[in-house]
Amino acid sequence: MKKIKGIYVIIDPDFINSENPIDMTKKVLDGGAKIIQLRNKNYSVNKTIEWGKQIVKLCNEYDAISIINDRVDIALIAEADGVHLGQKDIYPNLVKNITSKKLIIGSSNALISEVEESERNDTGYIAIGSIFPTSTKNDTRPASLQLLIDAKKLSQKPIVAIGGINQQNIESTVETGVDSICIATAITLAKDPEKTTKSLSKYFNNY
Repeated sequence: MKKIKGIYVIIDPDFINSENPIDMTKKVLDGGAKIIQLRNKNYSVNKTIEWGKQIVKLCNEYDAISIINDRVDIALIAEADGVHLGQKDIYPNLVKNITSKKLIIGSSNALISEVEESERNDTGYIAIGSIFPTSTKNDTRPASLQLLIDAKKLSQKPIVAIGGINQQNIESTVETGVDSICIATAITLAKDPEKTTKSLSKYFNNY
């Protein structure tokens, strides 16, 4: 199975300056992104499937990991590598009741008790945030750099830091020892997303 490691970019059609999600995906993959998540809250299911299939194809070409937000069914139809589930989504251990395919399952966590639960269940990687304030989502819960450190000690699973991470605070985040940094607007709303991804990827790889 592909490893959760490096720069992880969220492609959300609402936060890419009206650019085509597929074009944006190619730019960040060219910049060195290792994981791509398609998050679509405001467009149709069929549009998500259409974009998802194209993003999966691109990720396969770049040997990157493709993730679909929230929807196990769309992840399966698009043949993505995995699905990212929030605290209010289907429980990770129930995914195997839907499919025999071994999906990479990501989970959202903001408390150490949630990290402990994710360590026990079928979660494949543990995303922790929001580490810093973010405008991408309205329903985020605050986490902390200390929680990242504690999670790395507690869990054998990959830890992904998410929420408000940018060029100014990536150093302190990477120094916690996390396996991956998940970034949205700091890359997708940048003047040059490919160049920004390259810059952040190099920084991450220094550790």
